[in-house]
Amino acid sequence: MNLFKRLLGHELISGSFYIFVGSFLSNILAFLLNLFLARSLSYADYAIFASLLSVITLAAIPAGSINTIIIKFATNYFVKKENDKLKNLYIAFFKITFGICIFIISLSFLSAIPLTNYLHLDNLWYIVISGFAISTFYLNMLNTAFLQSLLRFKFISFISITGGLLKLIFGVFLVVLGFKAFAGIWSIFFMTLGMFFIAYFPLKNILKTKSKKREINIDAKNILTYAVPTFITVLFMTSFTSMDVILVKHFFDPHMAGFYAGLSLIGKVIFYFTAPIPMVMFPLLVKRHAMGRNFNNLFYLALILVILPSLAITIIYFTFPQFVINLFLGGREYLFISKYLGLFGLYLTVFSMVNVCVSFFLSLNKTSISYIVVPMAILQIVLINFFHSNFSQVILISLFVSGLLLAMLLFIFFKNFGNFKTIKENILFLNNPNT
Repeated sequence: MNLFKRLLGHELISGSFYIFVGSFLSNILAFLLNLFLARSLSYADYAIFASLLSVITLAAIPAGSINTIIIKFATNYFVKKENDKLKNLYIAFFKITFGICIFIISLSFLSAIPLTNYLHLDNLWYIVISGFAISTFYLNMLNTAFLQSLLRFKFISFISITGGLLKLIFGVFLVVLGFKAFAGIWSIFFMTLGMFFIAYFPLKNILKTKSKKREINIDAKNILTYAVPTFITVLFMTSFTSMDVILVKHFFDPHMAGFYAGLSLIGKVIFYFTAPIPMVMFPLLVKRHAMGRNFNNLFYLALILVILPSLAITIIYFTFPQFVINLFLGGREYLFISKYLGLFGLYLTVFSMVNVCVSFFLSLNKTSISYIVVPMAILQIVLINFFHSNFSQVILISLFVSGLLLAMLLFIFFKNFGNFKTIKENILFLNNPNT
C-alpha cells in the first residue's frame, strides 16, 4: 500500500494523470459537439466542416515541434531561476509566433479562392476563418509550452477542459443562430483564443519581471542549433502515424482506404492513451538534467508506464477485435479489419515506445537522433510504395521500421547512459520514486 501511494505521488504519474484526465474530458466535449453538428447540419454542411477540420489539423502539426523547443529552454531557465531570460524567451517566441500567425492569415486570404474550388466549398470565408483558427492555435501553443516548462500540469488539464466547454458552448450557440458549418470553425477559434488568455494568468508574474541589468540575452545560437534538428525530428515522427494512411488512400480504392482509416483510428487509441507520459516526462527530464540529478529512473518508469497499458490494449485487440470494432465503428462492413487490429496495435505499442525514447534524447539535447529518425521515416514511405498488396504488408512494414528504430535508440541509450546492470539498480527507485 505504501509503495502504491508513493507511486501515485511520483511527479511523472501524477502529471500524466492530470494531462490524461484533461485530454479525455476535452475529447468527450469535442465528441459531443461533433455529434451535435452531425445531427444538426445537413450532410453537405457537415462535410464542409469535416474537410476544414482536416486542413486545420494538418496546418497545426508544426506547432508540436515549436512546443518541444520552447519547453527545452524555458525549463532550463526556470530551474536556474533565470526569470529575466525566461521573460525574454517568451517575448522572442511571442514575436515569432505572432509572425507565423500573420503569415497564416495572409496565406488564408491568398489561397481562399483556389482552396475553395479544390474543396468544392460555396464560400471563400470558410478558408479565411480557418486561417484565424489555426493562428490562435499557435498562440495557445506558446502559453501551454511555458506552462509545461513550469510543470503546471493540473492547470493545463483545467485549460483543456475549459477550452472544450468553450468550443461546445460557442458551437451549439452559433448553430442555433444559423451559422451552419461556420459554427464549427468559429468554435475552434473561440476555444483556442480563450485558452490563450486563461493560460496567461499563471505566467504574468514571470512576464512582469523587471531586469536588474540593462540587457539580458537569451542563448539564441543554442536555441537555433537545437531548434532545426528538433523541428525536423518531431515532423518526421508525425509522418510515422500519418503517411501510412495517406499512402493507403493513394494505392487502394476509396472503400478499402476507408477501412484502413477506421483501423488507424482504433489503433491510435494506444498512442493517445500513452501520449501524456512522454509529454510530462520531457520537462521533468530537462529539470533533472539541469539540476544534475539522476534521470535514468524517470526514463525507465516512463517506458514501463507506456508498455503496460499498450500491451493490455493490444491483447484486447487480438482477443476481442470484433467487439472493439463494434464499439468504435458500429461494426457493419468495418468487421473486415478485425483480422488486422491486433497487429496494428502491436505496431502502435512499438511506436509509443519510440516516442518515449525520442522525447528522452531531445530533452537531453541529443538532437543527432534526427539522423536516425528521418531515414527510418523515409524508409517506411519507400517500402510501402513498393509493397502494398494488402493491409498486412503495410502494417508489417510500419512495425518493422518502428521496431528497427526502437532497437537503434535503445542501443544508443545503453551505450551512452546505462547498461543492463544500471536498469536493475535504477528500478529500485520504486522504494523512493521521487529520487
